[in-house]
Amino acid sequence: MQNVKLTMDRLRPFIEALRVLAQTNEPNRVALTEKAIDEYLNDKAGIVRLSLEQLCNAIDREEAAKRSIDDWSIARDYARSRLRRLGVG
Repeated sequence: MQNVKLTMDRLRPFIEALRVLAQTNEPNRVALTEKAIDEYLNDKAGIVRLSLEQLCNAIDREEAAKRSIDDWSIARDYARSRLRRLGVG
């Protein structure tokens, strides 16, 4: 349980940034979301798979909160596609 809390604490600022994108109707939202995820992963070079798994779990928790103005589908689908490219999931 402590590891989950530590992971969420580390992910919190990034998830907050993705939440802003999830709440916007910005025409470039897809590209901005994908770029944000790619930049996040660039900082995690040695642990990309683990970072993606943690990101997917965090997105799942955000989706479970069911805030009506949030649309996590772009971030969720892109993160999962990146995981699949690594041969996971």
